[in-house]
Amino acid sequence: MTKDAVLLDLAATDPDQYLVRRGERGEGPGWRPASDLARASAWPDVARAYATDLGSGSLVVGGSCALQGYAWRVAILTVGRWVASGHGVPLAEVDLTVRQRAGRTVGLAVGGFAPEAGPATPEALAADLVAHLTPVVEASRTVSRLKPKVAWGNAGSAVASAWRRVHDAADPARRADVLVAARACLDAPAWPWDEVPLDWQVRPGLPLRYRRGTCCLIRLAPDHRACTACSDIDPAEGDARWDEAEADRAPAPRMAVGAHVGG
Repeated sequence: MTKDAVLLDLAATDPDQYLVRRGERGEGPGWRPASDLARASAWPDVARAYATDLGSGSLVVGGSCALQGYAWRVAILTVGRWVASGHGVPLAEVDLTVRQRAGRTVGLAVGGFAPEAGPATPEALAADLVAHLTPVVEASRTVSRLKPKVAWGNAGSAVASAWRRVHDAADPARRADVLVAARACLDAPAWPWDEVPLDWQVRPGLPLRYRRGTCCLIRLAPDHRACTACSDIDPAEGDARWDEAEADRAPAPRMAVGAHVGG
């Protein structure tokens, strides 16, 4: 499966984010075609497993969080690859296999594709992500019953998280260019929203922040609280939580940004 040099380099640099491994065939316990997640029949088990792992019996919470987690893992692959090389992963055509544990996406295996086959602009990245995620979002909603705005808010936050990671991993001199690309991606006409479901909060020289327009609902699980970017908490409290989280978070490993970004 995964043989792409750019993806493997990203995974070697930042293995907790880029869940691809050299030689991984996408076979064995927990592995399934990603296309399975576009089927409503997959989601009762996925949502239940995630909810149980959170200590909750709510399929709403489990389905919401599982959707966001899958979208994030897919988004970081294609966003990271585009920033590094000028081409994302061609999600609309590639053979993609996913490994899940307790409803969480813990591994991805990507079939072969030509190095220049993927989307080449932030807007094209968005269109490819929308094409890939639309059936997954709709299948997940059959269990979670999330309104489309909330489900797509999860997807938008996942994509923003991918851009945030890449932004923070870039050389400080290139971060403004990465943010321009992130805005272009989330402003692209392919997304099913009129306004981007989050607000970027830029602090020069520091990690990127954003504030969501919808809630992922993890705060409804026992012993969990609203995430740092949640729309349901006071902005001052959100700032305090960002500062707390960043104090405990290791810096993103540096990644090379291709000349096409900002060029």
